[in-house]
Amino acid sequence: MKYKLIALDMDDTLLTSEKTVSQKNREMIQRALNKGIKVVLCSGRTHNAVIGFAKALGIAGPDQYMITNGGAIIENMDGKIVFQKMMSNQFYRGFVQFVKDNNLHYNVVDQSGNTYSSSNEWLDKYTIMQAFENDNGLYLKEPDQLPADFEIVKAIINGNQKELDKISDLVHQKFDQNYFVVRTGIGFLEIFPKDVNKGAALKVSAEKLHFTLSEVMAMGDRDNDIHMLKIAGKGVAMGNALSEVKSNNDDVTADNNHSGVGLAIEKFAL
Repeated sequence: MKYKLIALDMDDTLLTSEKTVSQKNREMIQRALNKGIKVVLCSGRTHNAVIGFAKALGIAGPDQYMITNGGAIIENMDGKIVFQKMMSNQFYRGFVQFVKDNNLHYNVVDQSGNTYSSSNEWLDKYTIMQAFENDNGLYLKEPDQLPADFEIVKAIINGNQKELDKISDLVHQKFDQNYFVVRTGIGFLEIFPKDVNKGAALKVSAEKLHFTLSEVMAMGDRDNDIHMLKIAGKGVAMGNALSEVKSNNDDVTADNNHSGVGLAIEKFAL
């Protein structure tokens, strides 16, 4: 099968544990681009946390896309937003109240990648990590201190694995009916609009490029990648992927520290 689009999760997929792109991955992505294959970075990260990697890989132009915020925003590489799904101020206020009622730590992200949180005592390290990655500052604001029409692209409950394991069922019970709740990494339990996920965004991107999903290959490692692995013509799980992810794909490649992305591109797309 000739694949025309390759969708890549970033953390623990394209990127090594040191948050770098291996030389093998870089070379294979460049070969794919030179062959006319679209390469779409598809991440839970915000614009600022993705764009630098895209530019460094040579992904550029109005007919190349990147998917950010877990599928809530699709934009071309000239910065034009072609799809966006937000969550209302009403949800935001209810979410913050839920967090406070359960003594949790959180942050939310707006359309521009700004990070917002509030705390009476201290900020969770994962909230600080999120703000650092977003590269747009961290604003300590209560909902009432923000505009009445303030909207967000995602909400994140932060904590270590034990803390998130303990609260996960309650969060799903509270939000599953109207929202998409998913673990996106260590320290992050995220909430998106119900119909927002990487698979749905990948489908929109393929349609805009007039590709069928059978012409798409996707790679990932975590729960939030499952939708796009299942919807793509070729779903490839990383060697370091969660067992549930490996069971929802067509193939397994090497892990993120051994150029699994580059090896899969070389094997299946070139």
